Amino acid sequence: MPDRETQLFVAMFKKSPIGMALVSPLGRFMSVNDTLCTLLGYPREKLLTLTFQDITHPDDLDADLGLLRQLLEGDIPQYEMRKRYFHADGHEIWAQLNVSMILSDDGSPSFFVSQIQALPTASG
Repeated sequence: MPDRETQLFVAMFKKSPIGMALVSPLGRFMSVNDTLCTLLGYPREKLLTLTFQDITHPDDLDADLGLLRQLLEGDIPQYEMRKRYFHADGHEIWAQLNVSMILSDDGSPSFFVSQIQALPTASG
């Protein structure tokens, strides 16, 4: 990516009003923006030691993993769902999750781009 494009991407990622994360194929947070850290209540350093599985409500994890599997198998180009996350203090947060996959040059999954936005209602 040329320098200008890199600068634009970094600025967009960091300053986005929506929580954003780059997530490894195994679910580990690779990069997170300040908005996501604030939404989930974790300092960046702590969030980068976790996986999305660690902070997903157990009742929503199977649906998330099922969609992720479909994405990895090429059945869908991206997915979105409403799900619950656990805030660092333990309370549940309903959020809208949108996920797309970035492939390596060899076609293998490199990472996922996740956009996470808090929902205004407790019912999701």
